[in-house]
Amino acid sequence: MIVGYYNFLGLASMRENYGILLVDDEPAYRAIVSALLRSLPIDIDHAADRAAALRSLAVRRYDLILVDIELGRDDGREVAAVLRGADCPILAFTGLHPAEGERYFTDHGFDGWIAKPFEGRTLVAAVCRWLGDGVPSTEAPAEGGQLSALLGADGAASMIGRLHANLAEAVAQIDGGADARPIGHRMGGLAGTLGFPTLSAAWLSLQDDRAAWPTVRALTIEAIARAQGSAPD
Repeated sequence: MIVGYYNFLGLASMRENYGILLVDDEPAYRAIVSALLRSLPIDIDHAADRAAALRSLAVRRYDLILVDIELGRDDGREVAAVLRGADCPILAFTGLHPAEGERYFTDHGFDGWIAKPFEGRTLVAAVCRWLGDGVPSTEAPAEGGQLSALLGADGAASMIGRLHANLAEAVAQIDGGADARPIGHRMGGLAGTLGFPTLSAAWLSLQDDRAAWPTVRALTIEAIARAQGSAPD
């Protein structure tokens, strides 16, 4: 899937960082995607619209481009068509769920589709799959490991259990209509303090972008389910 330029030069094995361009006008997704992919050799650039995406392409090449469909005044389908000169896979990255599924997006010039909301492991696996063999396919990295060094295994387990209980309560509050902004600030700070950067970035994003709530919710439910050894609902 990776552009053949590096293979042609015999430099594929020397590649250190892949380039991904995320074209999305919701700032929350820059923080969330960057946090989820932090352990992989991936550089992520962000563009909020067609003009910014074209400026990014003018200064570097990319191995993968993710494009939201609803980009304010721009239509992501038209943006994808303009970006076709990048010579790399372009995926729809959107909450639009057409009846035709992925076929709708491939019919409109995309190579594939990553749906919002998403779980962390789904996004990581999809990105690794599209980048090819150079990036190991893995689930979202485990977080909170430093707590064991500080508190011991039992103390860390207790602290993480309380965090998950607080997260579950926060989910219930927002689902019930509570203002997501102060809750996001509180839970993002708590998750960050305890060493959970992905959850922290996700929850803090709610201060500016309530539209990201479905993804924040999915990531939170996934983290709780993984800790409990069960599949998320």
